[in-house]
Amino acid sequence: MDKQRSMYEKIEQVLREHYGISDITPEANFKTDLGLNSFDLMELTCIAEEMLGVEMEEEKYRNLQTVSEMCEYLEQLVREKK
Repeated sequence: MDKQRSMYEKIEQVLREHYGISDITPEANFKTDLGLNSFDLMELTCIAEEMLGVEMEEEKYRNLQTVSEMCEYLEQLVREKK
């Protein structure tokens, strides 16, 4: 894992490469601002889990609404994994 890049930069890259989204901010709402549906969010979760070697709880990731919320949750999981 590339420790030099922030979690936000990693998620931003996934959103750009997999969904073609270019206008991304930490406050962006996955559904209303980025246009992702429930399937897209589940796919994004799987990509992030594989990339970081963590497992997100379904109940928690379903409640994540913004890019920054997902980043904070993933950072927490990475810290707990150590």
